[in-house]
Amino acid sequence: MKKNAIIMMSAICTIAAVTAGCAGNKTKKETTPVAQETTVQVAETQPEAIATGLPFTYFAYDADGTSHEQTIEKAPQKVITNNQASTELLLKLGLGDRIIATVLKDNPTTEDLAAAYDAIPVLADKRDISKEKVVGMEPDIVVGRVKSFTPETLGSVSDLNDIKIAAYTQEATRMDQDVTMESIIEDIKNVGTIFEKEEQAEEMAKDLTARLSTTEERLKSLDGEPLKVLLMVNYKDGAFGGYGNNASLQKDLLKRLHAVNVLEKGGSALSAENLISMNPDVIVYVKGTHNEDNDQDAVTVMLSNDVIQSVKAIENKKVITVEYNDLMGGGYRTFDCMESLADFLYPDLKK
Repeated sequence: MKKNAIIMMSAICTIAAVTAGCAGNKTKKETTPVAQETTVQVAETQPEAIATGLPFTYFAYDADGTSHEQTIEKAPQKVITNNQASTELLLKLGLGDRIIATVLKDNPTTEDLAAAYDAIPVLADKRDISKEKVVGMEPDIVVGRVKSFTPETLGSVSDLNDIKIAAYTQEATRMDQDVTMESIIEDIKNVGTIFEKEEQAEEMAKDLTARLSTTEERLKSLDGEPLKVLLMVNYKDGAFGGYGNNASLQKDLLKRLHAVNVLEKGGSALSAENLISMNPDVIVYVKGTHNEDNDQDAVTVMLSNDVIQSVKAIENKKVITVEYNDLMGGGYRTFDCMESLADFLYPDLKK
């Protein structure tokens, strides 16, 4: 879209502050990367001023992949986040005072953010959040994971746009197409632009890019068959769930670690027989708030289960626990998870 087209669209929509774009402008299952159209505005009397990225145009996505063009004219002042990763990102960018509500955490947050995070009002569990609660808070924008943008939960993007609420849906959480670790970095840059925190976002992006390169350099000598990994959740009495290759970001993460997911599609009713059949080299056990009671001793119970002792991961005690938000949240902490897994899988390779 050319710049003059963006200007014309803004004039037609006539939105004075935060605008969610023209409501009818959407495309089914858009696969084009996030579009960024910017207008540089530098005051003539202040040539040294830092240029902003607003107005900023991009696409937000419903859970089914439907895209909706959004245009942000002015940095949002009232924000609702629908997952922990987005909340932590905004806090890192110094935007805690703009978050008017969020959802229940998946895991404890880091010590540097704990006090600020716990001061944010909690609307509901992310599985139970409703459009009525969101609308009642009158946010300028809702930021978070794609999966929650449905009419049955906090509302589709078009539902929100119809009442002049914008949306930013994390590229890294899309399930309708392949995403990568770089998608997290793009999310950080986009959020930085939306909230006029470009410098802070760019510093984060540079750091994460460097860490990604360091890990890839460290593991570049690996060859042969990739490790078979099971991403397990909620183990109890021999039954468990797992995240599959349809979790695109995690698929990319494992690939960078010279590993593959043994589950093609995630499930919640897997058995000891399934585990024996898959025979993973490594089990990554994912801990979260929803399964807190089971998670406390799940790994200990699993390792002592006589029925599954033939499984390579059990036999060799190659089981590691990670937090849901680190592995599945689609935020900057996924890079912490990547490094921890690299250490666990390949302790002999130098950092």
